[in-house]
Amino acid sequence: MPTRYFRAGIGTVIYNDAHELAFFKRAKHPADIWQFQQGGIDHGESPVTALWRELMEEVGLCEADIITAHEMPHLISYRDLNATDDHNIARIGQTHQWYFLKLKEGATIDLTRATDDEFKDWRWVTFEEAISKTSPHKQHVYQALHSYFTEHITKTPR
Repeated sequence: MPTRYFRAGIGTVIYNDAHELAFFKRAKHPADIWQFQQGGIDHGESPVTALWRELMEEVGLCEADIITAHEMPHLISYRDLNATDDHNIARIGQTHQWYFLKLKEGATIDLTRATDDEFKDWRWVTFEEAISKTSPHKQHVYQALHSYFTEHITKTPR
């Protein structure tokens, strides 16, 4: 029987001065789902290296576009109902290191700069909207992100 595992990855909550959150509409499977940006950590890659690589690949942002990067102190896992087998190994979900990224004033999200076609649209939302619009299997993740954002990010000086 193949090994079952949770894929390691990073996730980002990109926010602006008004504490609005960048929310993205998937172009690839599962298409048309709204979510925060997230991606896998390649073998031998650090989470921070994966963060900046995935950010450019998926949303066209680089480290210079971000004023603050705050790492959440713990990982969050979820079972992935849309998981596919990777190399005949049954993936049952994902575990992410999450980062809260404050977009620099004047920096813009332009999906045409992304090197991958992961997303086809984006918009600014509140956490309440993000929680209500994402897939049910990710809602507990977004609720945990919301709690941390409220307790640790929005209470710090902008």
